[in-house]
Amino acid sequence: MRFYWLLLVFTTPLKAEIELLIIGGANQPVQFVALPFKYQGQGLSPAVTVENYMTQALSSTGLFSMPYRYDQPIDINNMMAWQLSGVRYVLQGEIIEEKSLLWLKLTISDTLGLQPTFSSVILNPDQLKLSTQMFADQVYRSLFYATFTNEADKQYLNNENPTLTRYLNQLVMTFKNAWKYQGTEGQCTVELQQIPGGVPFTSKLQEDCFENSGLASEIQHVLAAVEFLPYDQYQTVFEKKLTLKFIANH
Repeated sequence: MRFYWLLLVFTTPLKAEIELLIIGGANQPVQFVALPFKYQGQGLSPAVTVENYMTQALSSTGLFSMPYRYDQPIDINNMMAWQLSGVRYVLQGEIIEEKSLLWLKLTISDTLGLQPTFSSVILNPDQLKLSTQMFADQVYRSLFYATFTNEADKQYLNNENPTLTRYLNQLVMTFKNAWKYQGTEGQCTVELQQIPGGVPFTSKLQEDCFENSGLASEIQHVLAAVEFLPYDQYQTVFEKKLTLKFIANH
């Protein structure tokens, strides 16, 4: 089995502190759109197959979702138009067949105005599903860091600690699943401390929470609903102190 990889992004190592952005409630995944992938080659196009594998992998945890229907702007590079329709990320892919291998070039545009991410990988057509899913998992982790942490450069996965990534992912899912969003808007920062075993024992809402009393009440209900945080298998990356910023938008 042969896989060939080339990730066209570089950065400094990830930091260990945990600061998480909890964007929306249990039924509010971050929306992305994968535009139809292009193909250059002489054989049968694998573009739809690769695109579907990517979409399925990114949607696997429920943190991200591609809408069944969406209004595509006339100019697909108009990120403001995508953002107004509720889409955070726009994925564009091009597959080039070369010497019996498939070169996938992927562009991920963030509608919030951050610089696009460019990455590429050589896929083995004999193991198309597996090689695409492995690359899609890498893309998922990149989007997770860009979306649910407060440091944009964490999306670049040099020197990544896979256990830490899984831990952060489980923390975000735990708080999102407990959040019954009621339609309020605003932000609420919470300083939380937990003891070994994943039991929260203190939490303090910061000043921004009380700019909207309805949001503060929602977040207090979230904190009360979460009795245990992920711990088993994550002892090596366990953090006593967490900073959580709950972000509520229609």
